[in-house]
Amino acid sequence: MKKLSIIFSFNTIQVQAEGNNSLSETDTISHDLEQGGTQKFNVTNDSFENYIITIEEEPSYFRSISNNTYKITKERALQWKVSYKIDVRSHAITRAHSPAITNYLGSVTSSNLKINHAKQATYYIRMNLLTLNSSVNVRAKLLNNSIEVTY
Repeated sequence: MKKLSIIFSFNTIQVQAEGNNSLSETDTISHDLEQGGTQKFNVTNDSFENYIITIEEEPSYFRSISNNTYKITKERALQWKVSYKIDVRSHAITRAHSPAITNYLGSVTSSNLKINHAKQATYYIRMNLLTLNSSVNVRAKLLNNSIEVTY
């Protein structure tokens, strides 16, 4: 059985999932757009690799779940951190921008941020970590009143 703990602090929610049913690379986390703010998820995949996924709502004077900017971040502690922003207008992703990569143990060989369609954006990254080639893909998908991030 999975253990799920939720920690509230100011405008940030942290969710930790652990247990016998480890999460796989194709698993997703969901950010509630109606709740807004910053939501942080500590996740583990099938290979027992730990990631921190953060979705931050950018400050806005005219807050609306159908018109806002969100920053998507995926991090593997002490190895790398990638992020990008999506603009949401009328329940569609109209722009994916501001890609950022920090690689502590190697170099980036290629990266490509694109909108796959009106409800989905993906950041594709290829890295050399020490002597290994690695792919990091971070996909954000709009579903109803949430953003799902696939890690």
